[in-house]
Amino acid sequence: MIKIVALLGDYWHNADDAKAGLKAAIERLANKNKVDLQFISHEEVSKALDEKPDLFINAKMDQLNPTDEQVITWLTDELDKKIVNYVEDGGNILVWHAGSAGYEPDSRYIQMLRGYFEFHPPGLQDVTYMLKENEKSGENTFSLSDEQYFVQCDVANTGVDLWSTGVDGDSIAGWKHSYGKGKVCCFTPAHTRDGMLNENVSRLLAEKINWSLSK
Repeated sequence: MIKIVALLGDYWHNADDAKAGLKAAIERLANKNKVDLQFISHEEVSKALDEKPDLFINAKMDQLNPTDEQVITWLTDELDKKIVNYVEDGGNILVWHAGSAGYEPDSRYIQMLRGYFEFHPPGLQDVTYMLKENEKSGENTFSLSDEQYFVQCDVANTGVDLWSTGVDGDSIAGWKHSYGKGKVCCFTPAHTRDGMLNENVSRLLAEKINWSLSK
């Protein structure tokens, strides 16, 4: 069996929507019947990684209560080390949408990702995603109503494979690289249930899962 553990949902992002989007993507996999998909809470991350899953999917921002005066974050120093060690030792991580948001840029986790969320324009915008940089129309593009993530990305040390453009400009929307014996993949779409179930997003998410699991 292929064991996938997924940490989904936070204050701004509905876990059930993400579950629907992830399940739809996994249905596209050729070996979908061999996938053991488990949803975990942030309290269960350490124990889940002890069991050496084939893939850890993180779609949860770091802040548990972002609107409160005393903000609590879930990525402890111990977990920061553990996630990086898991990947270095041959585990794989897929960071989806909010999984790159709200983390300390100098954390081991973000240093491993080689990129992170900076901001998005207010509300939902018409965002065009491009499989080829600056090709803003044609068969390599698709559009949807989404949060356009603007990110910092160490493009010299990763492989960018998705770009975005919207009313506030252009950004990077997907990148991937090897890290130690494992793999790191980051994918910023999408925010809404409709966006996650969009055929193009679903297909690309399935491709990211396949890449992460490939030997």
